[in-house]
Amino acid sequence: MRSQREVESNENSQSSIHRRLKSINSDNLDSPSAKFHQIADRRDDQFSPTVPSSSNLHLRQRITKLFSRKLDWPAIRKMCKEWFKNPMNIVFFTWIVCVVVSSVIMLLLITGALNHAIPNKSQRDTWNEVINQILNVLFTLLCLYQHPQRLSHFNFVMRWRPEDIFRLRKAYCKNGTYKPNEWTHMMVVVVLLNLNCFAQYALCGLNLGYKRSERPAIVVGICSFVAVLAPAIAGVYCTHSPLGKDYDTKLEDNEAQVRKTAVKSKQC
Repeated sequence: MRSQREVESNENSQSSIHRRLKSINSDNLDSPSAKFHQIADRRDDQFSPTVPSSSNLHLRQRITKLFSRKLDWPAIRKMCKEWFKNPMNIVFFTWIVCVVVSSVIMLLLITGALNHAIPNKSQRDTWNEVINQILNVLFTLLCLYQHPQRLSHFNFVMRWRPEDIFRLRKAYCKNGTYKPNEWTHMMVVVVLLNLNCFAQYALCGLNLGYKRSERPAIVVGICSFVAVLAPAIAGVYCTHSPLGKDYDTKLEDNEAQVRKTAVKSKQC
């Protein structure tokens, strides 16, 4: 009975996938959305199911596994020592400290907590501008550091070769494994991350190119909104979309085999 149920479930999943492929082919190809769905499906069918998945655990997964049990302080200290052995991690930690300190000072200035220490309003405005420029430079430096990798990932998504898929899965997929419609979801995340960099560049140009009294407030607000919201949406999307979920390995292998067969039939 169990084997019969498994055979029936496999047949049902194959038939549903075949129906999905037929429905995509029957869409109206004149509309831009239909063309995008066709391109996305072609990308997913081309190499994605046949590329082996990565089994490496990311740092966030190691941290989750560590804190899911009782805190093991020696293990935490050991992990921190290993993390600080990388010079880039030291630079990143220094960047975080600078951002936190500058943000706290900015918050104290805005709320008026430093009015007694700095009674002159012109001096407070000067300090506010200095802290604003420091934060502007810090976030621009971070974008300059991350943007080449994000552009490279955008190139990988556009090329969609087997080696590109493997790298993208390690960066955006949970456990580095195959996910349904992963090309479309990766494209959304990569576009949002690149949009964050461009918005930060525009904001940096406004802060450096104009005096505080001459800056267009609406444009500055839009750039700030996009620069903050784009990476936040990308992070939430990467976590709650299929990229951040676990799937049944047997079902994935079955669907991958059906997709591979469909690709071969299309090529023939």
